[in-house]
Amino acid sequence: MKKAPFPVGLVTLFIVAMFGLNSSPATAQESQCGSSAALIVQTAYPDGTKISDETYSVDGGTITLPADSIIDYTPDKMICRIWPANPHYRLVAVPLIYEQTDDATRGDLDLLVLDTETHAVAARTRLENMMSDDAVRIYRVAFDTAFYQLAPDRIAFGLRIVEEGSSRVNPFMLTTLWLFDMEGNDLSAILDNVTVDQRGGEWDGNCEGKFYATTRTLAMAPKAHNGVADIIVSTRSETSVSYQRDGQCTEALTDSPASTDHLTFDAGRYTVPQDLTRRW
Repeated sequence: MKKAPFPVGLVTLFIVAMFGLNSSPATAQESQCGSSAALIVQTAYPDGTKISDETYSVDGGTITLPADSIIDYTPDKMICRIWPANPHYRLVAVPLIYEQTDDATRGDLDLLVLDTETHAVAARTRLENMMSDDAVRIYRVAFDTAFYQLAPDRIAFGLRIVEEGSSRVNPFMLTTLWLFDMEGNDLSAILDNVTVDQRGGEWDGNCEGKFYATTRTLAMAPKAHNGVADIIVSTRSETSVSYQRDGQCTEALTDSPASTDHLTFDAGRYTVPQDLTRRW
């Protein structure tokens, strides 16, 4: 057990996490639609109807063009990133919002792989209800372009969905990872719903409380099954208890033993243990 002189548990973890999401270089890269955003929508959705300078109606839903800056970012806006592993392609995530209130959102997410120069659609897939939420709200959608090499000349890209709760005394944040494989004109999810970061807890809003944090990292393994590299998932977990002592808020941290899981590829996707996935 480790002790800290001040409460750096869940409160600090949340502040660091939220600040990092708003200011990281990866976040800035999501604005790589540039001045082509409207043209991308018009090319990918020829039957869409322009509603305003920022919105289009498509398939009964609304598409909103990207923010001018990361400060104005909201998760219902389209994002783009040049694919570093294949820079002649641009990755585009397009929220298609059917209904939105203060309490809930109902929507799908279109993933597109476009030719960087012509904006022609090379591959696409629609993730139904990916943008739907209620009490736990979607905070950010971001591409993960780490080098997920499945096989020679075959590289996947990732998508991370960050969700957060609204309670101050029961804070909660969750990040799930999906991996997508492009073969020809086909774009398919080969790894879905893996929780790579989860943190939360319960406290009195001042000091006393109990918190937890779990993080996972993925690494491609040299071993392969069915012609596709295995994935090694490493998990680290930490719990903390904050309490008043001698007029100061003190925290006791406990690290759980690290663990690893070996994911293998079968029948078109990776087999993932249930305890690594989002539970609802």
